[in-house]
Amino acid sequence: MRRASVLLVALMALSLAAPATGAGAIRGEVWFLQRAQPAPVARVAPGVPGLVRSLLAGPTKRERASGLRTAIPTGTAIRDLRISRRVVTVDLAARFTAGRNEGSLSARVGQLVRTLRAVPGVLGVRIRIEGGVPIGLFPGYDLRRTVREPVPEQRAPDLRGTQQLLADLGFMAPTGVTGQPGEETSIAVLAFQKWSGLPRTGALDAGVTAALLRAMRPTPAVRRPGRRVEILLGRQVALQIVGNRVERVFHISTGAGGATPSGSFRVFRKERMSWSVPFSTWMPWASYFVGGIAFHAYPSVPAYPASHGCIRMMARDAPLLYAFAAHGTPVDVVWGTA
Repeated sequence: MRRASVLLVALMALSLAAPATGAGAIRGEVWFLQRAQPAPVARVAPGVPGLVRSLLAGPTKRERASGLRTAIPTGTAIRDLRISRRVVTVDLAARFTAGRNEGSLSARVGQLVRTLRAVPGVLGVRIRIEGGVPIGLFPGYDLRRTVREPVPEQRAPDLRGTQQLLADLGFMAPTGVTGQPGEETSIAVLAFQKWSGLPRTGALDAGVTAALLRAMRPTPAVRRPGRRVEILLGRQVALQIVGNRVERVFHISTGAGGATPSGSFRVFRKERMSWSVPFSTWMPWASYFVGGIAFHAYPSVPAYPASHGCIRMMARDAPLLYAFAAHGTPVDVVWGTA
C-alpha cells in the first residue's frame, strides 16, 4: 500500500505540471449551485489546476440556462496550486473575497473545497488569499478582510447543503440528505463532533458548520490493506474502511471503565438476534470479534463509554456494519483521541 501511495502522489504531481492540451487530462467534478444547493458537474481538465480554473470560470451558457449558478466572483484568478502529502494548497487572487455577504463567502469556499476533495487521493484543502496564511490551518477564519466589488446576494447554505457535506465526509448515508431535520442528522453531527474534538452536543450550530467547511475526510489510525473496522476509544467512533479509505464514521459507545480491550481482532461470530446470557438482553445485529464482545444495536447510545464492553450502535447503523463486517473481517481497537 505504501508503494501505491507513492505512485498516487507521483501521478498527482504530474497532473500539476500537465500542459494545457494533450496527455495529463483528468476527469473530475466542479461544484456549482442550483437553487442555492450544491450541484456537481463533470469536467475533463488538464490537471488539478485546470479543474480549479474550470470552477473559477463558472457555469457554461448551457449550464446557466439549466439553473446552475456560482458564488465565486467573475474574474477570480488562481495564483498558485501545490500538493503536499495529499493536501492541496491553492493561492487565489483577492477577488475571491469580494462582497460582504457571509452566506456567499461560505458558499464559494464550499464550492472550491468540494471540487478539490473530489479529486482521487486528495485528503484536504487549504486556501490562501494573495499568498497569505492558509485558510484551513486554524479555526475562525474570515474571508471578509478583503472587500472588493460586491457580488449578487446568495442565500446561505441550508440544512440540505450541510447534510450533503456530512455525507461527503462519511458521517451520514447519502439517503439522509433530505433537507429535513431529524435524528439521523443529529447523530451524524455528533459523530463529526466526536471526530473533530468539538463539544458532543449533536446540535448543528455555526461552529459545526464552519468546521465542516474546513474538514477533511477522516483517515485510519492503522494502515493495512483490505476491508476492516477500526474502533477509536478516545473519539468513540467506529470507522468502516476499504483500502485505507474511510467509507463511514459511526457514532458508538464502548465499554465503561476501559471494558473494551484494545488490540487487533477478527469477526468470528455473527447473529442477527443474539441473546446475552450474562445480562439477559437481546443484542440485534451482533458481530463478535473478541470473547463475548460484539458490535450490536442498542436503545441507548450515549456520547461516552457506557457499555459492559460491547460496541453499542444506533438501530439505523448496526445493520450496515453487520452487512459490511463478514466472518474474518479485521477489527482494530485503538485509543485514537481527537
